[in-house]
This record gives sequence, C-alpha cells and structure tokens, in this order.
Amino acid sequence: MDDTTADLFLAMSITFAIFGICYHYLIIRYKERTAIVEKGLPKDFFKGSTNYLPLLLLLAIVSISVGFGLLAGAFLESVAAYPFEGFMLPFAMLLFLGISLLISYYVLKKLDKNNNV
Repeated sequence: MDDTTADLFLAMSITFAIFGICYHYLIIRYKERTAIVEKGLPKDFFKGSTNYLPLLLLLAIVSISVGFGLLAGAFLESVAAYPFEGFMLPFAMLLFLGISLLISYYVLKKLDKNNNV
C-alpha cells in the first residue's frame, strides 16, 4: 500500500469514526428526550445542579502525586543499581498514583460526610 493510500484510508477512518460518534450521541439524546416526554416528565428532568468540586479535587491530588512520582522515579533511577535501572520511573509513578487515589478517596469521604457534597 502506498503512503498516499494509507494516509487517505487513515483520514477517512478518523472522519467516519468522529461522524459515527456524533451521530450516535445525537440519536441517543433524541430518543431519550422523546422517552421522557412520552412518560410525561418535564423536559429538564435530568438537568440538575452538577458539582464538579470532587472531580477537581481528585484530579488535583492525582496530578500532584504523578508529579511527585516522576520526581521520585527520576531520583531513584539515577541512584538505582543496574538490574533495577529501567523500572524505577514507572514503579514510582504507579506507587504515587495509588497512594493519591487512596488519599483522595478518604478526603472525598470525609467531605461527603461533613458537607454532603
């Protein structure tokens, strides 16, 4: 296959995928709205006040921990012995990511208990 043919095939595939996802989203949304109207519910039944603060808190804690993981991994990789040379960076990143998810779970649990966020 020529490079031009492969590029054309790739561009067409990406275009069809984007079109398919948009079409599917719009059709599902239309069917959902008609089902809501048929049941006699108000049109804005699913629209409520969304609170993005827990998501932002989770993303902040995870981002900070990934940064610490990169820093610790780079440090450990420079200090590590020969057999562990390539494994320290992913190890530290995943370790700090897991720790951050645990921390964010307990912080969100405490916030939910206090404020019902």
